[in-house]
Amino acid sequence: MAYEKIAVTGGCGLLGNHIVTLLSNHATVTSIDVKELASNELSSIKYVNASVTNFDQMKNALRGNDALIHLAAIPNPREASLELTFNTNVQGAWTVFQAAEEVGIKRVVIASSDSVFGFSYNPPDWKPRFLPVDETHLTRPTEVYSLSKKVTETIAESFAARHNMEVISIRPCHIIFPRGYGEIKKRGQDINNYHFWAWVDPEDVAQAFQLAINSSNYNGYEVYTVAAEDGLNEAPTLEIAQKRWGNNLEIRRPDIFKSNQFASILDTTKIKEHLGYEPKISLEKLKSKAKAYKT
Repeated sequence: MAYEKIAVTGGCGLLGNHIVTLLSNHATVTSIDVKELASNELSSIKYVNASVTNFDQMKNALRGNDALIHLAAIPNPREASLELTFNTNVQGAWTVFQAAEEVGIKRVVIASSDSVFGFSYNPPDWKPRFLPVDETHLTRPTEVYSLSKKVTETIAESFAARHNMEVISIRPCHIIFPRGYGEIKKRGQDINNYHFWAWVDPEDVAQAFQLAINSSNYNGYEVYTVAAEDGLNEAPTLEIAQKRWGNNLEIRRPDIFKSNQFASILDTTKIKEHLGYEPKISLEKLKSKAKAYKT
């Protein structure tokens, strides 16, 4: 189902710009943010200044839309205080869902994070239960940002359970924007990389959100992990995984690593099968983009 009027909270952010631009090709998009308007402001997009923690502002901003993508949040545990991060992300999520329900929005897609697995900012003794990691893996948030994302998923699922809307949680892994191009090689060589070498290009994340908002292939609540096909790692994935965590790791999908020795530790089979997701930016293409960006 293709929705004609889509609201996007956080639409002026780094990821938001990619998503609203893509959606605007086939829909009327309302970009909701507290930031100054995007530098690449498009005439086809309506920009509204509103805070996700202000219920009246959100209700007014969402009114008249058919679907919603909720991106607005403190994006990592380093951007703000612990209290502000948790309150903004969690209160903001509830406020957005409640406002969306009251104005009759029937589909919501939210930005969660692979940090709910406990990957990012993880304690030294953390290791995956099995590889590759899929949506059935245990979630174990250990710090404020990942905890806020896990609570946001719970809020999303609770609103879906009320049968007034369909909800999808998208869990992107480390998104590499141009400002991160200079760290690609360093992250790939670091055996203790805190993102476990997983990454994704914003173009592919935008693709995932577009597929999710328009899909007719689900009901109720679903969660999907989004990543590139390959990791940043320069050595084969299982080789460095075993160096880091030992040889007793359960490998549930050996076929994935047999067909691609450098495959991501994140399994995106579910979103591929359900929504038709196909990442277009490989590590080779990412490096080409980074090289072109420098020149």
